[in-house]
Amino acid sequence: MGPCLRWSSWLPHGSVLFLVLLLSVLCSSRTAAAQAQMQPQTDPTEAAAVNAILAKLGLKAQPSWNVSGNLCSGAATDDSMILDDNPNFNPAIQCDCTDQNGTICHVTKFKINDLAAGPIPEELRNLTHLTKLYVFPHFHPRNAHSGT
Repeated sequence: MGPCLRWSSWLPHGSVLFLVLLLSVLCSSRTAAAQAQMQPQTDPTEAAAVNAILAKLGLKAQPSWNVSGNLCSGAATDDSMILDDNPNFNPAIQCDCTDQNGTICHVTKFKINDLAAGPIPEELRNLTHLTKLYVFPHFHPRNAHSGT
């Protein structure tokens, strides 16, 4: 047969099938990893600022927009979402993920309902791409001004 062996002479038929399946799985996992790496990431300075602001206010990122540990994911990248009309998103952010060829996201909108009185967190200045800030104070009935 010469120096070249045929696959069938040194691998049983089931092993060839196993090898094909193994290669298929390895290739698909690399494709998935490459796609995951291609997901845009929140600018690290802005992510730190949002996390610090939320921590100071005793709030946490909502699972609807922080779906992967990356703040600018899920609903945060949905341009059709109108923050002030949706009470289910509090706090909420929206992001623009077009910077650096779609690899970096910037927080462009930030909403916090029921904010208690207190100082504005200084980390807000690190959200340099912020175009809208929605802050709605906590309403106490005893503070309501009556018209009578």
